[in-house]
Amino acid sequence: MAAPYTPLVEAADHHVQPAAPRTPGEAVALLAARRATGALHGPLGILWLVDGQVAAAESPRAPGLADLLTGCGRLTPEEWADLLHRHGPQGRVGEALVDRQLLTRGELELGHLGTLFDAAYFVLADRAGGTWRFESEARHWLGTVTPVDPARLGREVERRHRLLDRIWPWPQLDTAPVRPVEHSRSPSHRPPGRRRRELLDHADGRRTPADLARLLGRSGFGVTADIRRLAAAGLLDTPRHAAPAAAPSRPAADPVRPVADPVLSAAAPSRPGSGLHRRVPGATLRGLPSTGPAATTGSAATTSPAVPVAPAPTRSDRPPTTAAAHPLTVPDPDIALLTRVRDLLEARL
Repeated sequence: MAAPYTPLVEAADHHVQPAAPRTPGEAVALLAARRATGALHGPLGILWLVDGQVAAAESPRAPGLADLLTGCGRLTPEEWADLLHRHGPQGRVGEALVDRQLLTRGELELGHLGTLFDAAYFVLADRAGGTWRFESEARHWLGTVTPVDPARLGREVERRHRLLDRIWPWPQLDTAPVRPVEHSRSPSHRPPGRRRRELLDHADGRRTPADLARLLGRSGFGVTADIRRLAAAGLLDTPRHAAPAAAPSRPAADPVRPVADPVLSAAAPSRPGSGLHRRVPGATLRGLPSTGPAATTGSAATTSPAVPVAPAPTRSDRPPTTAAAHPLTVPDPDIALLTRVRDLLEARL
């Protein structure tokens, strides 16, 4: 028999707290301080806690571990249903996956943390408020795999919230059906990257971002971010019942300008109003073409002399910075490597 729901304002010693939590984050912080174990039910999902740590999360807006495993073919729906029936009531599905060699321990932890952070974002990012109920001593069917500190989870939720607003501050896109505009199907307007093209191909005006995430077996937050990028590029019909919080300053053709890292920006060529450039495939640190009048415009096999690296002038005699000859003109190999790593992480978000 399931444990009864208890109000969050009632402590373990039955003394009433001064005020009820006003946000999901406050509710989790209150339960973490009590080292509570159970399930916190909210409008957008459920968080399971064990001794005050978040052990699992589920939300209708994010695919769960079952969706990912059956979607990629690691398990059939029948195999998953059997595992859940046999080991779910004891909270041992995670152990059974490893014991049967269906997943390695590392794969289980990686999949668990990915789905936990994904669902917890939607559960904790709820700003509309609503009824929150705590089911004491409730356990998740997966079991305790890798608990997460609530403070760390809260920081990650805020980081993702800021990222989405920086891409395109129009939260109505996160729940509305995805409707591509007419010209988005033409080859000249196809977005870069397989993931976004795949989203456009499956968007039919009825599926929401959550539907597309489950259909494609992808992260709910990752799909949400790509939807906003497509809208910022002018490839989606955005909902008109509310205006964005702030109009984006970037042009539609460049919806996701990278945020310049302070360390990399100090070493990269400085131009007013420009951040770090994306790497062009095949770019190297030497042999960059010249941009002067004598630049050769022959075939791709034409070679050019190596770019000399002169000592940096002092602040008083530093010459005016000219336009970069190539998107990658950083002379320091370490800085160039970090730039490429940053671009790769952005592309795989």
